[in-house]
Amino acid sequence: MKQYWHQKLFSIHRVTGLIAGLMLLFVSITGSLLVFSEETDEALHHDTWHLTPGPQRKPLFELLDNAGKSLRGGTPYLFFSRLPQTPEEPAIVRAEYGPDFKVYLFLNPYTGEVIHQHTNTGYFSGFLVYLHFSLLSGKTGAQIMLLTGILLFISLLTGCWVYRKSVFKVLTFRVKPEWNSRTRRWRNLHRIVGVWALLFNLLIAFTGFMMELKVLDNRKNTANPYTGAPIPIHYEALLTKAADQIPGFEAMGIRPPKKAGDPVRILGHAHEAAIWGRYSSSVHFDLNGNVKKTVNFSQAPFGDKFNAAMAPLHFGNYGGIPIKILYSLLGLTPGILSISGILIWYRRKYIIKKHQH
Repeated sequence: MKQYWHQKLFSIHRVTGLIAGLMLLFVSITGSLLVFSEETDEALHHDTWHLTPGPQRKPLFELLDNAGKSLRGGTPYLFFSRLPQTPEEPAIVRAEYGPDFKVYLFLNPYTGEVIHQHTNTGYFSGFLVYLHFSLLSGKTGAQIMLLTGILLFISLLTGCWVYRKSVFKVLTFRVKPEWNSRTRRWRNLHRIVGVWALLFNLLIAFTGFMMELKVLDNRKNTANPYTGAPIPIHYEALLTKAADQIPGFEAMGIRPPKKAGDPVRILGHAHEAAIWGRYSSSVHFDLNGNVKKTVNFSQAPFGDKFNAAMAPLHFGNYGGIPIKILYSLLGLTPGILSISGILIWYRRKYIIKKHQH
Protein backbone atom coordinates (compact mmCIF):
# COMPACT_ATOMS: atom_id res chain seq x y z
CA MET A 1 0.00 0.00 0.00
CA LYS A 2 2.85 2.39 0.86
CA GLN A 3 4.51 1.67 -2.48
CA TYR A 4 1.19 2.28 -4.26
CA TRP A 5 0.78 5.74 -2.75
CA HIS A 6 4.41 6.54 -3.40
CA GLN A 7 3.91 5.79 -7.10
CA LYS A 8 0.70 7.82 -7.21
CA LEU A 9 2.29 10.84 -5.55
CA PHE A 10 5.33 10.53 -7.79
CA SER A 11 3.05 10.51 -10.84
CA ILE A 12 1.21 13.59 -9.59
CA HIS A 13 4.54 15.32 -8.89
CA ARG A 14 5.80 14.53 -12.38
CA VAL A 15 2.61 15.44 -14.24
CA THR A 16 2.04 18.76 -12.43
CA GLY A 17 5.68 19.70 -12.93
CA LEU A 18 5.61 18.89 -16.64
CA ILE A 19 2.31 20.69 -17.28
CA ALA A 20 3.46 23.83 -15.48
CA GLY A 21 7.07 23.48 -16.62
CA LEU A 22 7.46 26.23 -19.21
CA MET A 23 5.18 28.60 -17.31
CA LEU A 24 7.26 28.13 -14.16
CA LEU A 25 10.39 29.00 -16.11
CA PHE A 26 8.62 32.13 -17.37
CA VAL A 27 7.34 33.32 -13.96
CA SER A 28 10.69 32.48 -12.40
CA ILE A 29 12.55 34.87 -14.71
CA THR A 30 9.97 37.67 -14.61
CA GLY A 31 9.58 37.35 -10.84
CA SER A 32 13.33 37.63 -10.24
CA LEU A 33 13.45 40.77 -12.39
CA LEU A 34 10.51 42.32 -10.53
CA VAL A 35 12.31 42.13 -7.20
CA PHE A 36 14.38 45.16 -8.26
CA SER A 37 11.62 46.89 -10.23
CA GLU A 38 11.62 50.11 -8.17
CA GLU A 39 15.38 50.54 -8.46
CA THR A 40 15.29 49.78 -12.19
CA ASP A 41 12.44 52.20 -12.89
CA GLU A 42 14.17 54.98 -11.02
CA ALA A 43 17.42 54.37 -12.88
CA LEU A 44 15.68 54.37 -16.27
CA HIS A 45 13.75 57.57 -15.48
CA HIS A 46 16.24 59.34 -13.22
CA ASP A 47 15.32 62.88 -14.29
CA THR A 48 11.63 62.18 -13.68
CA TRP A 49 12.25 61.05 -10.12
CA HIS A 50 14.72 63.80 -9.19
CA LEU A 51 13.43 67.35 -9.64
CA THR A 52 14.84 70.73 -8.75
CA PRO A 53 12.85 71.98 -5.74
CA GLY A 54 10.94 75.24 -6.15
CA PRO A 55 9.94 77.92 -3.61
CA GLN A 56 6.40 76.59 -2.99
CA ARG A 57 4.28 73.61 -3.98
CA LYS A 58 1.04 73.95 -5.90
CA PRO A 59 -2.22 72.90 -4.19
CA LEU A 60 -2.80 69.17 -4.57
CA PHE A 61 -6.20 69.66 -6.17
CA GLU A 62 -4.58 71.82 -8.85
CA LEU A 63 -2.13 69.00 -9.60
CA LEU A 64 -4.97 66.51 -9.85
CA ASP A 65 -6.93 68.84 -12.12
CA ASN A 66 -3.89 69.43 -14.35
CA ALA A 67 -3.40 65.69 -14.68
CA GLY A 68 -7.01 65.24 -15.80
CA LYS A 69 -6.78 68.07 -18.35
CA SER A 70 -3.65 66.57 -19.91
CA LEU A 71 -5.43 63.31 -20.74
CA ARG A 72 -7.26 62.74 -24.00
CA GLY A 73 -10.67 61.13 -23.95
CA GLY A 74 -12.68 59.34 -21.31
CA THR A 75 -13.33 60.14 -17.68
CA PRO A 76 -10.88 58.01 -15.70
CA TYR A 77 -10.78 57.82 -11.93
CA LEU A 78 -7.90 60.06 -10.83
CA PHE A 79 -6.01 59.68 -7.56
CA PHE A 80 -2.58 60.30 -6.08
CA SER A 81 -0.81 56.95 -6.14
CA ARG A 82 2.24 58.56 -4.53
CA LEU A 83 2.72 61.92 -2.87
CA PRO A 84 6.19 63.52 -2.87
CA GLN A 85 8.18 62.11 0.03
CA THR A 86 11.18 64.40 -0.44
CA PRO A 87 11.58 67.91 -1.92
CA GLU A 88 13.03 66.35 -5.13
CA GLU A 89 10.24 63.84 -5.79
CA PRO A 90 7.33 64.29 -8.23
CA ALA A 91 3.68 63.75 -7.43
CA ILE A 92 2.32 60.67 -9.21
CA VAL A 93 -1.31 60.60 -10.32
CA ARG A 94 -2.92 57.43 -11.60
CA ALA A 95 -5.71 57.65 -14.16
CA GLU A 96 -7.72 54.43 -13.95
CA TYR A 97 -9.79 53.64 -17.04
CA GLY A 98 -10.32 49.98 -16.13
CA PRO A 99 -8.48 46.97 -14.65
CA ASP A 100 -6.32 46.54 -17.76
CA PHE A 101 -5.65 50.14 -18.75
CA LYS A 102 -4.18 52.82 -16.51
CA VAL A 103 -2.06 55.92 -17.10
CA TYR A 104 0.52 57.21 -14.64
CA LEU A 105 1.27 60.95 -14.72
CA PHE A 106 4.33 62.47 -13.04
CA LEU A 107 3.82 66.09 -12.05
CA ASN A 108 6.24 68.73 -10.87
CA PRO A 109 4.65 69.71 -7.52
CA TYR A 110 6.13 73.23 -7.76
CA THR A 111 4.94 74.15 -11.27
CA GLY A 112 1.99 71.78 -11.75
CA GLU A 113 3.47 70.63 -15.07
CA VAL A 114 3.04 67.04 -16.25
CA ILE A 115 6.68 66.09 -16.88
CA HIS A 116 6.15 62.46 -17.88
CA GLN A 117 3.39 59.93 -18.36
CA HIS A 118 3.12 56.29 -19.33
CA THR A 119 0.53 53.51 -19.40
CA ASN A 120 0.51 50.59 -16.99
CA THR A 121 2.46 48.53 -19.57
CA GLY A 122 4.55 51.40 -20.91
CA TYR A 123 7.38 51.12 -18.40
CA PHE A 124 9.65 48.35 -17.11
CA SER A 125 7.97 47.13 -13.93
CA GLY A 126 4.43 47.84 -15.17
CA PHE A 127 4.98 45.71 -18.25
CA LEU A 128 6.58 42.92 -16.21
CA VAL A 129 3.83 42.95 -13.56
CA TYR A 130 1.10 42.66 -16.20
CA LEU A 131 3.10 39.96 -17.97
CA HIS A 132 3.83 38.11 -14.73
CA PHE A 133 0.23 38.06 -13.45
CA SER A 134 -1.87 38.23 -16.63
CA LEU A 135 0.33 37.25 -19.61
CA LEU A 136 -0.70 40.57 -21.22
CA SER A 137 -4.14 39.07 -21.83
CA GLY A 138 -6.37 40.21 -18.95
CA LYS A 139 -8.68 37.75 -17.23
CA THR A 140 -7.74 34.74 -19.39
CA GLY A 141 -4.06 35.19 -18.67
CA ALA A 142 -4.76 35.65 -14.96
CA GLN A 143 -6.68 32.36 -14.91
CA ILE A 144 -3.75 30.58 -16.56
CA MET A 145 -1.36 32.02 -13.99
CA LEU A 146 -3.68 31.01 -11.15
CA LEU A 147 -3.66 27.44 -12.44
CA THR A 148 0.12 27.56 -12.72
CA GLY A 149 0.38 28.58 -9.08
CA ILE A 150 -1.89 25.72 -8.01
CA LEU A 151 0.16 23.21 -10.01
CA LEU A 152 3.39 24.52 -8.47
CA PHE A 153 1.95 24.16 -4.98
CA ILE A 154 0.82 20.58 -5.67
CA SER A 155 4.16 19.71 -7.23
CA LEU A 156 6.02 21.05 -4.20
CA LEU A 157 3.84 19.18 -1.69
CA THR A 158 4.11 15.88 -3.54
CA GLY A 159 7.83 16.49 -3.96
CA CYS A 160 8.13 16.63 -0.17
CA TRP A 161 7.01 13.01 -0.07
CA VAL A 162 8.89 11.78 -3.13
CA TYR A 163 12.22 13.18 -1.91
CA ARG A 164 11.63 12.84 1.84
CA LYS A 165 14.57 10.45 2.25
CA SER A 166 16.91 12.91 0.55
CA VAL A 167 16.16 15.93 2.73
CA PHE A 168 18.68 15.17 5.50
CA LYS A 169 21.32 14.11 2.99
CA VAL A 170 20.93 17.34 1.03
CA LEU A 171 20.99 19.53 4.14
CA THR A 172 24.18 17.82 5.33
CA PHE A 173 25.80 18.21 1.87
CA ARG A 174 25.95 14.47 1.22
CA VAL A 175 24.21 14.89 -2.16
CA LYS A 176 26.43 16.58 -4.75
CA PRO A 177 25.58 17.79 -8.27
CA GLU A 178 27.93 15.29 -9.98
CA TRP A 179 28.05 17.20 -13.27
CA ASN A 180 30.15 14.50 -14.95
CA SER A 181 27.53 11.81 -14.36
CA ARG A 182 24.93 11.47 -17.11
CA THR A 183 22.59 9.52 -14.86
CA ARG A 184 22.77 11.68 -11.74
CA ARG A 185 23.59 15.26 -12.69
CA TRP A 186 20.00 16.52 -13.28
CA ARG A 187 18.44 14.27 -10.65
CA ASN A 188 20.83 15.48 -7.97
CA LEU A 189 20.47 19.12 -9.02
CA HIS A 190 16.69 18.73 -8.81
CA ARG A 191 16.93 17.31 -5.29
CA ILE A 192 19.43 19.90 -4.02
CA VAL A 193 17.56 22.91 -5.39
CA GLY A 194 14.18 21.47 -4.41
CA VAL A 195 15.16 20.90 -0.77
CA TRP A 196 17.04 24.15 -0.15
CA ALA A 197 14.38 26.29 -1.82
CA LEU A 198 11.34 24.34 -0.59
CA LEU A 199 10.07 26.80 2.03
CA PHE A 200 10.71 29.77 -0.23
CA ASN A 201 8.84 28.21 -3.15
CA LEU A 202 5.91 27.21 -0.95
CA LEU A 203 5.76 30.84 0.21
CA ILE A 204 5.93 32.16 -3.37
CA ALA A 205 3.30 29.70 -4.61
CA PHE A 206 0.87 30.57 -1.81
CA THR A 207 1.32 34.36 -1.92
CA GLY A 208 1.17 34.30 -5.72
CA PHE A 209 -2.09 32.35 -5.56
CA MET A 210 -3.61 34.84 -3.12
CA MET A 211 -2.53 37.82 -5.23
CA GLU A 212 -3.88 36.21 -8.39
CA LEU A 213 -7.28 35.83 -6.72
CA LYS A 214 -7.25 39.59 -6.14
CA VAL A 215 -6.30 40.18 -9.78
CA LEU A 216 -9.29 38.13 -10.91
CA ASP A 217 -11.58 39.76 -8.36
CA ASN A 218 -10.68 43.17 -9.78
CA ARG A 219 -11.84 41.98 -13.19
CA LYS A 220 -15.32 40.86 -12.15
CA ASN A 221 -16.71 44.25 -13.07
CA THR A 222 -14.82 45.98 -15.89
CA ALA A 223 -17.25 48.93 -16.10
CA ASN A 224 -15.86 52.28 -14.98
CA PRO A 225 -18.28 53.70 -12.35
CA TYR A 226 -16.52 57.06 -12.29
CA THR A 227 -18.14 59.63 -14.57
CA GLY A 228 -17.27 63.04 -13.11
CA ALA A 229 -14.42 65.53 -12.95
CA PRO A 230 -12.21 65.79 -9.83
CA ILE A 231 -14.11 67.26 -6.86
CA PRO A 232 -12.51 70.46 -5.46
CA ILE A 233 -11.12 69.40 -2.09
CA HIS A 234 -8.62 71.13 0.22
CA TYR A 235 -6.36 68.08 0.49
CA GLU A 236 -3.66 69.89 2.48
CA ALA A 237 -6.10 70.43 5.37
CA LEU A 238 -7.05 66.76 5.31
CA LEU A 239 -3.38 65.73 5.41
CA THR A 240 -2.90 67.83 8.55
CA LYS A 241 -5.96 66.29 10.20
CA ALA A 242 -4.85 62.77 9.20
CA ALA A 243 -1.47 63.32 10.89
CA ASP A 244 -3.31 64.21 14.10
CA GLN A 245 -5.36 61.00 14.03
CA ILE A 246 -2.49 58.50 13.98
CA PRO A 247 0.81 59.18 15.83
CA GLY A 248 3.71 59.31 13.38
CA PHE A 249 1.45 59.04 10.32
CA GLU A 250 3.05 59.77 6.94
CA ALA A 251 0.74 60.11 3.94
CA MET A 252 1.74 58.20 0.81
CA GLY A 253 -1.34 58.57 -1.39
CA ILE A 254 -4.84 60.03 -1.64
CA ARG A 255 -7.99 58.37 -2.95
CA PRO A 256 -10.79 60.86 -3.74
CA PRO A 257 -14.42 59.64 -3.79
CA LYS A 258 -15.05 57.27 -6.67
CA LYS A 259 -18.83 57.56 -6.47
CA ALA A 260 -21.39 59.48 -4.44
CA GLY A 261 -21.12 58.71 -0.74
CA ASP A 262 -17.55 57.45 -0.87
CA PRO A 263 -15.03 58.99 1.56
CA VAL A 264 -11.76 60.74 0.81
CA ARG A 265 -9.06 58.29 1.91
CA ILE A 266 -5.61 59.40 3.00
CA LEU A 267 -3.35 56.35 2.77
CA GLY A 268 0.03 55.94 4.40
CA HIS A 269 1.89 54.39 7.29
CA ALA A 270 2.93 55.10 10.84
CA HIS A 271 6.30 53.36 10.48
CA GLU A 272 4.79 49.91 10.90
CA ALA A 273 6.90 46.94 9.88
CA ALA A 274 7.67 47.15 6.15
CA ILE A 275 6.12 43.73 5.62
CA TRP A 276 2.66 45.34 5.95
CA GLY A 277 3.37 47.72 3.06
CA ARG A 278 3.56 51.51 2.92
CA TYR A 279 -0.16 52.14 2.42
CA SER A 280 -1.53 50.07 5.29
CA SER A 281 -2.83 52.81 7.62
CA SER A 282 -5.50 55.28 6.51
CA VAL A 283 -7.83 58.07 7.58
CA HIS A 284 -11.23 58.50 5.88
CA PHE A 285 -13.01 61.86 5.58
CA ASP A 286 -16.35 63.03 4.27
CA LEU A 287 -16.51 65.98 1.85
CA ASN A 288 -16.90 68.40 4.76
CA GLY A 289 -13.57 67.31 6.22
CA ASN A 290 -15.01 65.29 9.10
CA VAL A 291 -13.23 62.08 10.09
CA LYS A 292 -15.37 59.05 9.24
CA LYS A 293 -12.91 56.26 9.98
CA THR A 294 -9.34 55.75 11.17
CA VAL A 295 -7.32 52.63 10.41
CA ASN A 296 -4.18 52.40 12.54
CA PHE A 297 -2.61 49.29 11.08
CA SER A 298 -0.47 48.61 14.12
CA GLN A 299 -3.74 47.69 15.83
CA ALA A 300 -5.26 45.82 12.87
CA PRO A 301 -6.58 42.25 13.30
CA PHE A 302 -4.54 39.30 12.09
CA GLY A 303 -6.68 38.78 8.98
CA ASP A 304 -5.96 42.30 7.70
CA LYS A 305 -2.25 41.94 8.39
CA PHE A 306 -2.24 38.56 6.68
CA ASN A 307 -3.72 40.03 3.49
CA ALA A 308 -1.46 43.09 3.58
CA ALA A 309 1.66 40.92 3.79
CA MET A 310 0.97 38.99 0.57
CA ALA A 311 2.62 41.39 -1.89
CA PRO A 312 5.70 42.24 0.24
CA LEU A 313 6.26 38.54 0.98
CA HIS A 314 5.89 37.68 -2.70
CA PHE A 315 8.32 40.29 -4.03
CA GLY A 316 10.69 40.66 -1.06
CA ASN A 317 10.31 44.43 -0.69
CA TYR A 318 10.34 44.43 3.11
CA GLY A 319 13.93 43.86 4.22
CA GLY A 320 16.21 46.04 2.14
CA ILE A 321 18.76 45.08 -0.50
CA PRO A 322 20.03 41.85 1.19
CA ILE A 323 16.51 40.37 1.19
CA LYS A 324 15.96 41.49 -2.41
CA ILE A 325 19.19 39.80 -3.55
CA LEU A 326 18.14 36.60 -1.78
CA TYR A 327 14.67 36.76 -3.35
CA SER A 328 16.10 37.43 -6.80
CA LEU A 329 18.36 34.37 -6.60
CA LEU A 330 15.80 32.05 -5.01
CA GLY A 331 13.21 33.33 -7.49
CA LEU A 332 15.10 31.50 -10.22
CA THR A 333 14.72 28.12 -8.50
CA PRO A 334 11.26 27.26 -9.91
CA GLY A 335 12.78 27.66 -13.38
CA ILE A 336 15.74 25.46 -12.45
CA LEU A 337 13.40 22.81 -11.05
CA SER A 338 11.31 23.03 -14.20
CA ILE A 339 14.26 22.50 -16.54
CA SER A 340 15.87 19.77 -14.46
CA GLY A 341 12.51 18.00 -14.03
CA ILE A 342 11.88 18.01 -17.79
CA LEU A 343 15.40 16.65 -18.45
CA ILE A 344 14.91 13.87 -15.85
CA TRP A 345 11.59 12.94 -17.47
CA TYR A 346 13.09 13.05 -20.98
CA ARG A 347 15.98 10.79 -19.97
CA ARG A 348 13.68 8.22 -18.38
CA LYS A 349 11.09 8.39 -21.15
CA TYR A 350 13.31 8.25 -24.20
CA ILE A 351 17.02 7.70 -23.57
CA ILE A 352 16.79 4.88 -21.01
CA LYS A 353 13.94 3.12 -22.85
CA LYS A 354 15.84 3.41 -26.12
CA HIS A 355 18.87 1.64 -24.64
CA GLN A 356 16.64 -1.02 -23.06
CA HIS A 357 15.31 -1.93 -26.50
